[in-house]
Amino acid sequence: MSADISSYRSHRPARRWLFTMAAVTVMTAVVTPVAATAGQSPCEAPPQSSPTYNDFVLTYKSECATKKNYDRTFQDVTASVLVDERNRLAVTTSTALAGAIASVKVNDKEFISSGGHGAAFQYAFHAWQEGEAATECYNPTQAGSRLDDVGQPPPYHGPSTSALYTMAGSGSSIRTAGRPAMFVTLADPKPGWGNCRSADHQDERVPFTIGLSPYWLQTEIELAPDHDAPALENVFRAAATITSDDERHDHFSGVLVAYLQPDFTKVFSYSPATGRLSPEPVDSHTSKDPMVRCTDDDAYCLGMYVKPEVLGDKAYYYTMTRPPMDYNGYFGENTIQVTSPGGAMDKGDKVTYETYVVVGDKSRVEHTMTQLNSAFR
Repeated sequence: MSADISSYRSHRPARRWLFTMAAVTVMTAVVTPVAATAGQSPCEAPPQSSPTYNDFVLTYKSECATKKNYDRTFQDVTASVLVDERNRLAVTTSTALAGAIASVKVNDKEFISSGGHGAAFQYAFHAWQEGEAATECYNPTQAGSRLDDVGQPPPYHGPSTSALYTMAGSGSSIRTAGRPAMFVTLADPKPGWGNCRSADHQDERVPFTIGLSPYWLQTEIELAPDHDAPALENVFRAAATITSDDERHDHFSGVLVAYLQPDFTKVFSYSPATGRLSPEPVDSHTSKDPMVRCTDDDAYCLGMYVKPEVLGDKAYYYTMTRPPMDYNGYFGENTIQVTSPGGAMDKGDKVTYETYVVVGDKSRVEHTMTQLNSAFR
């Protein structure tokens, strides 16, 4: 990690995040579905001592998740494509997670770890003033707030505080629109990371008083052939635009983070110069080169690629691995993300994000990264 980048931890209830930000302290074991015992609902968690408990919590099941968001009802949306005429790539957005990606599957293999509103595959943001620092107490979060999992049964896919207004599929694409929640809301009695208090960072007014942030988030997910590299069937494009409805903030930063299943233990970076994947430290790694996480046998990998002109000078990739502990709800963390620090954000300003997500075995992902780099340089 470069000397001008330090760590920032952002708490999550069932799963928690750690990501880095410049000059700030601040996607082969196949998962086996849980078999219900006689008389047990398939959405009833097995005992926490059971070896199947983690799989139950971390593997998204649409039938076990709410379809209500405030007074609105949405069905989960799945877009899929047949890769190489034999392998089905499917991406699912969740009403319970206010449009965040809850599942990325190749055939029956689940890539995403989705145990609550602080996990899955989603966008989150920070804004702060000069002389201050990014804080969890001003942390618009796509899937919802920390309180959303309190008192909920596993797998923690009850209603989200984040307001979802649109979630619809068309062809091989999904579009969503909503207002992210504040991760630590004014109603949350507990302090956030670093003992921050929401009242010190959020005004006593709507939308803060109802747990929402003063931002609008629109997202696009495009599988082949809808994205701009249609020949690459094992790629999907994730894009977003966030619009501020708040006062000016001197600093604004966004992150797109994927929590991967526990068997995605290996980490690689992709070198555009050599066209090869190279092993990187598993605990944490910051890079300007695209990053990839793989299962131990290299059979399943997920990587992120951002066009060089979109990545620019400030944005970067980051991977992090943490063992099970109280901090992460005893589930552990295997993440990959793109962090995009920005400058000032005024009311009415918009910031856009675009990331290409690549799946396949290690060799296929490496080759696809080279194809993307050739197409977008």
